[in-house]
Amino acid sequence: MMKQASTKRAPRWSFLMRTVRLTLLCIVSSRLVAAEEQPNPQELLRAARMASTNQEAVVNGRLRMESGSIPFTLKVEFGRLRFDFENPPRVFEVRLGEETSGVFDGSGNVMKKGVREPVVPGADVTVEDLSLGFLYWPDAQVIGEESVRTRKSWIIDLRPGRRGSEFAVVRVWLDKSGGALLRIEGYDWEGRLLRRFEVVSGQRIDGQWMLKQMRIERFGADDSTRPLSRSYLEILGKREG
Repeated sequence: MMKQASTKRAPRWSFLMRTVRLTLLCIVSSRLVAAEEQPNPQELLRAARMASTNQEAVVNGRLRMESGSIPFTLKVEFGRLRFDFENPPRVFEVRLGEETSGVFDGSGNVMKKGVREPVVPGADVTVEDLSLGFLYWPDAQVIGEESVRTRKSWIIDLRPGRRGSEFAVVRVWLDKSGGALLRIEGYDWEGRLLRRFEVVSGQRIDGQWMLKQMRIERFGADDSTRPLSRSYLEILGKREG
């Protein structure tokens, strides 16, 4: 009798085990698929940096604000961006190499406190804004996907790890297909929006893609919906001579 009872229950137990194994397999498979689809944020950021500096060019540009325009010359040289402002004269260089990165003054000295200062007196754009040095922060995480101007993009959150920047979190939107920067938002240590950068248009110079216009908006601590000021970084064309 006991043997017959055991034989009758065996199919039920076998079915239960198969169900459990199938459920576990589905869970593991879904996690593996998610892990495979989640890109490495540092690889995405590396591609974005390369896309903007892996070329040689000397172009004319200007920083346009409500109070007027500030002209500059930009020299791009394989991992380096050298800004040369004319009035008043000021030079700083952004180095975006894997071994050496940072912002340097015209004498080649590392800029530390100076990165939070305006690029020139009266400007609403800081040296840190133009350098985009936060693209090298090690703490990066892909948090989702979104379309920016119909372009599908990855969203990456970057954190400095310690106080040294006015930004506690920088959120970056990168074009999925080409890796280009589309939008950047910087938040302070209280979670308030301080700055928004958005690429308005691009152009080709000598067959290479380059920024044409970027809008930079500065926000106050009490209102993240209406910018206090709006500036435009514009590349006007190749410098002749």
